[in-house]
Amino acid sequence: MPRTGELDDVVRLTTRRSWALLTAVLLALGVGGTWAVVARIESTVSLEGILLAGRGPALVTAPVTATVASVEAVPGRPVAAGQVLLTLRGEDETIEVTSPVAGILSTLTVRPGASVKGGATLGAVDRAEQRLSALLLLDAGQPAAIPAGTPVRGAGLTGTVTQVEAYPLSTTDLADRYGIPRLPGYPDERLVRPVLVDLGVSAWPGATLTPVRMDLIVGTDRPLDVLLGGGQ
Repeated sequence: MPRTGELDDVVRLTTRRSWALLTAVLLALGVGGTWAVVARIESTVSLEGILLAGRGPALVTAPVTATVASVEAVPGRPVAAGQVLLTLRGEDETIEVTSPVAGILSTLTVRPGASVKGGATLGAVDRAEQRLSALLLLDAGQPAAIPAGTPVRGAGLTGTVTQVEAYPLSTTDLADRYGIPRLPGYPDERLVRPVLVDLGVSAWPGATLTPVRMDLIVGTDRPLDVLLGGGQ
């Protein structure tokens, strides 16, 4: 049978352990309470899109209906403003089609012998020394209340929204805007509202048309508000 002194030792040890446990719980609750009040949880919308140099490439178009006689330029290589990209053969003349700007020839969609209509898009040139942008595609059925300056993050990049187009466009129309048959990642035609994002860094060669997924940070909530059902 334990002696009185031994019982006192057990009581004192148990008391110390109980107070230590209670203190740890109170500290945890205190830290958790502070976190619930002070911390913020981001509300995000994930969108797919493509990278662009600046606001997008300059299009190369056919001035007249003709046949492609020869192609002098190679996609992916630098071109100078006014450099001959291809030659067309019309009924009575040969026409040189030149680059509208200096930059990188990102696409060229015709080959020798192909027939082209006047005004048709033949390719696109990424403008030189442009900032990197992202064109994110918001489904036309979703709310479009995304103000300029909304933070964006993803793919190791950060930026801000500069413009949301007022009216929806089809993905086919957008592909035509950039001189390509279809948008990467969008094999089917959809109605979307383009969201242009400035990513704040220089565009690198070949960045244009790279598929990307990014998150729009549309708001923040306190954990306490979320727990109590008061978050927006």
